This record gives sequence, C-alpha cells and structure tokens, in this order.
Amino acid sequence: MLKIRDVEFAPQSIGANIKARRRALGLNQDDLADKLGLTQANISRIEGSPKGPSGEMLLAIATALGCDVNDLLGVVNAPGMEDLDDEAKSFVVNMLKSDPQFGMYLRSLVRECKNFAEDDWRFLASSIKLALGYVADAIKNKKHQSVEA
Repeated sequence: MLKIRDVEFAPQSIGANIKARRRALGLNQDDLADKLGLTQANISRIEGSPKGPSGEMLLAIATALGCDVNDLLGVVNAPGMEDLDDEAKSFVVNMLKSDPQFGMYLRSLVRECKNFAEDDWRFLASSIKLALGYVADAIKNKKHQSVEA
C-alpha cells in the first residue's frame, strides 16, 4: 500500500475495489445490477475497467454498496484523516459528481505519485493552489458582476 502524507492508496483498480466490496457483502453482479437498475454485463464492465465508472456512477455504486466513495477509490483513512472537515470532503465529492474526467485524472495522478520527488509534491501543491486561487477570483468576479447588472 502506498502512503502519501496521511492518506494511503490501495494499489488496486476501482473496479477491483468495487468487486471486493460487493463480494464482502455477499452480493453477486446481478444483485448489484438490480440495485442500480443496470445489467449484469454493465457491472462486469465496470469491475473489469481500469479507469472505473463516471463520478456519478461511482457515487451510486458506493450508495448501493453502503460505503463511502473513498472506499471504492482505494483511499484508506489513516490517522489524521478524520480531522479533514466535511466541507473539504464535500468539495472532492462535488468535483467527482460534476466532472467524471476529474476522477479519471485524479486516479491517474495517484497511480503515478509513487515516483514523485519532494520537488514534484511542491510543484503539484503550488499549481493546485494557483488554480484554486484563479477559480475563487473568477467566481467572486462573476457573482459581483451579476449583482451589479
């Protein structure tokens, strides 16, 4: 298992995590498909896919399996993660729901990060911080312009 700061990432694919959770609950693919309004073939494709399902489908599967999206993403809460507030967790879940590609890029980055040097982590953190700053400013300006209009 790969540990990054206070979070551990299981090396399995999301599909493998879905399959493991489903089996742990004693469900077969047909059972899960029925809960989601899908076919057994859909579940088979989701479990066999290295990319995993869309963010919206991932949330539906997590609900059907009675677990958190993080469980299916392979994120294991390590000591300190319980201190992450609900707003931060909600932010990530909303990103996954609003853009399935976000989840795909995030999973790809997580798989690659085992080779990151400290400079890579600093670059990633500063890039994300810069992007979030631009987004926050753009949203504020958009709201300010709509109030003036």
